[in-house]
Amino acid sequence: MTLVPSGQGAAWPVAATDAVVVGVTVLATLLLLGLVVAVVHLLRAARQLRREAARLAEEAQRLLGELGQTVQQAGREIERVDRMVGSAEAISEAVGSASRLVGGAVTGPLIKAVALGSGLVRGLRRLRQGVAPLPPPLPEGPPTATGGRRRRGRARRATRDAANRARTKAR
Repeated sequence: MTLVPSGQGAAWPVAATDAVVVGVTVLATLLLLGLVVAVVHLLRAARQLRREAARLAEEAQRLLGELGQTVQQAGREIERVDRMVGSAEAISEAVGSASRLVGGAVTGPLIKAVALGSGLVRGLRRLRQGVAPLPPPLPEGPPTATGGRRRRGRARRATRDAANRARTKAR
């Protein structure tokens, strides 16, 4: 047994095991106080985390609502563009058929008008130059095996060349 002095000079006996028990109790009390402080901090953090989670959930709800509206608007725009493309295709088809119709109706007369103009220009040129008129055209008939048009073209060229040679000699 050990004597531990007190503040008045009196001593009371303390056993070694009693000192160990007191030390363990003090340590356990300090440990318990540390745990209580840690639990209080954890509870505060948990409350703050719950508040933050609730705020994030509200924000997510709002954003999902906006996203839904945006998707609906995009769907309406796609439908509108689809209708516009359909209209453009119909217009293109109508213009194409009208173009073919006009081309078919105008091409024949236009070719004839160009041929008439070309013939008039050639005739006026021959009149101005004083060249003898061309012989009458060969009678039209079915093309022969040797090529009716080609033969007439050669005959015209031969007549024209002969007229040019005669004119050149006359000078």
